[in-house]
Amino acid sequence: MKVFYDEGYVASAHDFPTTRKSAEIAEAISEGRAPGAVIAEPSAFLDAAEAGITAIHDQDYLSALRTGEPRCLAEGNGFDWDPGIWTMARHSTAGVVAAVEAAMVDGVSGSLSSGLHHARPGGGEGFCTVNGLVVAARHAAELVDGRIVILDVDAHCGGGTAEIIGHDRQILHLDLSISSFDSYRPTGDDQLVVVGPSDDEGYLHELDLMLGRIPDDAGLVLVNAGMDPHPGIAVGTLVERERRIADALAERGVPAAFVLAGGYLHGITEAELVDLHLLTVAAFAEAGASRPCSTVMCAV
Repeated sequence: MKVFYDEGYVASAHDFPTTRKSAEIAEAISEGRAPGAVIAEPSAFLDAAEAGITAIHDQDYLSALRTGEPRCLAEGNGFDWDPGIWTMARHSTAGVVAAVEAAMVDGVSGSLSSGLHHARPGGGEGFCTVNGLVVAARHAAELVDGRIVILDVDAHCGGGTAEIIGHDRQILHLDLSISSFDSYRPTGDDQLVVVGPSDDEGYLHELDLMLGRIPDDAGLVLVNAGMDPHPGIAVGTLVERERRIADALAERGVPAAFVLAGGYLHGITEAELVDLHLLTVAAFAEAGASRPCSTVMCAV
């Protein structure tokens, strides 16, 4: 299973763990700590990523990300601006676009960043610069028939994703959160469910219901895999969450691309945070090994 990452993911000068951690996770994968997963570079998809970013974000905002001016717009996402911000945005978005392409061939793939679901058309929020989830979903929609599903299991609501998608019925947005931060009113058959922290049983129950809402004709599922429900949700529950998602998509033969999202140093070490994110990689690699072939390749 290909997992996309390169040094552009950590090009920014700041040391915020939610972005720097991808380098450590990539190193762990290279050391064989997620059997079946291999690191791949997304550089071939930089042009597609930039085109997709330009299509969903306002030009004034993108100019601010590139140049740092005006400062209030360039830093509205919560980061102090530096030239590496734009590089980081392009490369991580290229990674999730690459993961979509790889999933169409191999059945499953992933990217070590770009779960930036708070980014809106006119600016960043909540430490999210550009919305690679929507870029990748729209890229996938050009490749396959059937609906594209974004299954968001980050701790926080994906209000930026919901705003950009709007009433686009080709993309189904299913959002399971434990915090009302960035909440929104879903449209159409999109769904937002907020479960109270520490309600592990309720969390898995709602997950099962959401998995059941994935349509039979889904062309691809993008999983925004945040580990920030911990410590409210137990590690064992997150292990089960990843297993259920990866197994359900493999059993149905739906191409799946995951991106790593939230995960912070709240009472845990950096090494423990890496271990949490490796749960996602390992679950999809194991489930992917059982796929006879991808949906697209089986149809050829």
